[in-house]
Amino acid sequence: MKKFNELREQNNKFVYKSYGTLENEQTISLHFHYQLIESDKINDFHHKLSLNKNDKISTDLDFSNIIFHIGMAEAISYYKIATPKEFIIECGTLNDEQQAWFKKLYYNGLGEFIYLNNIAVTQDELLKFVIAFNGDDFKEIKVATQENNIIPIGGGKDSLVSYELLKDEFPESLMFSMNPIVASKAILDKHPDNSIELKRELDLEKILDFNKRGYLNGHIPFSSIVGFISIWLGLIYKTKYIVLSNESSANEENIIFNGLKVNHQYSKSVEFENDFRFYVSSFITKDVEYFSFLRPLDEIHIAKLFSQTKEHFFTFRSCNVGSKRNEWCGKCPKCLFTYIMLCNFIEDETLHKIFDKDMLDDSELQELFDGLSKSDEVKPFECVGTYDEVNYALSKKRATYTQDKLPFLLKNYKPVDIHYGLEVAFNGENNLPKKFKEILKANVEKLSF
Repeated sequence: MKKFNELREQNNKFVYKSYGTLENEQTISLHFHYQLIESDKINDFHHKLSLNKNDKISTDLDFSNIIFHIGMAEAISYYKIATPKEFIIECGTLNDEQQAWFKKLYYNGLGEFIYLNNIAVTQDELLKFVIAFNGDDFKEIKVATQENNIIPIGGGKDSLVSYELLKDEFPESLMFSMNPIVASKAILDKHPDNSIELKRELDLEKILDFNKRGYLNGHIPFSSIVGFISIWLGLIYKTKYIVLSNESSANEENIIFNGLKVNHQYSKSVEFENDFRFYVSSFITKDVEYFSFLRPLDEIHIAKLFSQTKEHFFTFRSCNVGSKRNEWCGKCPKCLFTYIMLCNFIEDETLHKIFDKDMLDDSELQELFDGLSKSDEVKPFECVGTYDEVNYALSKKRATYTQDKLPFLLKNYKPVDIHYGLEVAFNGENNLPKKFKEILKANVEKLSF
């Protein structure tokens, strides 16, 4: 706490200086300039997004509204270094309602960061926006968008399921990946005419320099950044639907800390999705719609659907540690969770080849196993599902072994008698347009759980 307060005193202002667009025959690049005021020293940060142009892109309108907002979302990577109390905006304006919205995003989106740095701060205390801009308010962007999709592809099983379920109905769907890993790059390369590859460049050397000096570091709500960038893509590609692949499991928090529900997946939750949809339609555009196609599903349902797509078994990657090397590290919560979700739907021999071992027989994973399966433990800060899903999968898998053949992690595991319903809540809280709900329902009904 002392460190947090000391850093806020020494670095009492964060400034969003400017944003801009540079365009030539090959690329469009967005540039953002931020400053961290450290006592009397000004630290400048420059952030960049680059997109290759093609004949599907239209940039003949004023897109300053959405570009400014991309900068507001991206700013969090630099703001978190010292979390100054004053956040000064010199290149745009936010009314009181908009300021409250971003305060909520920063506070909840930095929940894991707040918890792991043991920071005692309320949403109202975290930051105060100061508008130092004398220009006009932003205008609503109006574009005649077409009935098509942009599907963010991350390389994991969820976005691949969305793509597979929608490709017949929407053969011209666009696939978007930011700094793609090998797995997502492989999907984009198969469909070059329908792919959007965006390069995101952090001012990384300066961030790392602050980290070396003992400044703060931690998780950010990255999906909120993807959200604002996707809206921009929807506008310049004149595409109506931004189709996310976030499931209902993303709504569960990891731990409650000083009254804050700390959720590693906050910006994938339905709460954020609802907030984001409201914000975009109220203050940016009504012509692009953002929703999660897989929201009615649990991870169990998605795993079963994924098990029908054998062509992706040896190319998908959900492991953040190993994905840059195009491998599963076999040691992190995401690897173990993914293995558990798939273990009842993909035969053991194939699963062992995918992960290069039987992860349920690895004694070194006991602590991670407990974190995933025991509700009195802190759930790992990763994109993993609920305790009920994990225990359902483990209990079902354990029943397939004889006592003398149990893998290490299941030897002392006691099956949990939980009332976990496998029915899909199509009428639960979700934002699927009617056509998308019908497609999802038709595919789920083909499977038995």
